[in-house]
Amino acid sequence: MTEDLTLDAKMATYEKNTRISIPSYDSLFAMIQSYYRVQLGENASLLVIGAGGGNELSAWAPSNPKWTFTGVDPSKEMLKMAKHKAVELGIENRVSLIQGKIDDLPRQNSKFDAASCILVLHFIDDVQEKLKLLGSIKDNLKSGAPFVLVSAYGDRDDAEFQDRLNVWKSFFLDAVWESSKVDEMVNGSIMNPMKISIIPENQIERLLAESGFTNITKFYSTGLFGGWICHGD
Repeated sequence: MTEDLTLDAKMATYEKNTRISIPSYDSLFAMIQSYYRVQLGENASLLVIGAGGGNELSAWAPSNPKWTFTGVDPSKEMLKMAKHKAVELGIENRVSLIQGKIDDLPRQNSKFDAASCILVLHFIDDVQEKLKLLGSIKDNLKSGAPFVLVSAYGDRDDAEFQDRLNVWKSFFLDAVWESSKVDEMVNGSIMNPMKISIIPENQIERLLAESGFTNITKFYSTGLFGGWICHGD
């Protein structure tokens, strides 16, 4: 019981802060679901990269009862949250959670109908590792399958990024975070390339193209984050 209460508290804090950082977070998932539904229909297998937290499960599983989910995340603690949500939603029979990276996926006869990688890419330091991840995602998708990528983006030295950063900071200040705490987060995380690897929008799109994705379309932008929809070739 104590472990469940601790997990609930961690989930609540994680989800609260995520929704401050991305005020349109729930709308983002609703937009992705709409696109998936049109592309996939009732029956689909989805690959979720960075499945810890389980937000993809809670956003998409209840209203799409024939979709199945394979989630991958290196964090054991985050996967506990995803498993907890799957149990609460009663969808354990449609969810497979794997601790590790995409290379740890079990061999299977068929590829996935769709994939998502939400708020993961900027935590991968090396550009070639980013490219490797995107290429592996594409290799695990059926031909023409939709893929959604959401990541922080920009050039830290560019005035446009600084303007967006000020907008992003306002989300936390308006949520009654202390100014010193917000500055600490900016300096210790957002502006620290050792913590977060932020690359420009055009570089993200080049990586997607190099990985074999086509019809690359930016469909979303809020604060520091952007979202792209594309398709495997």
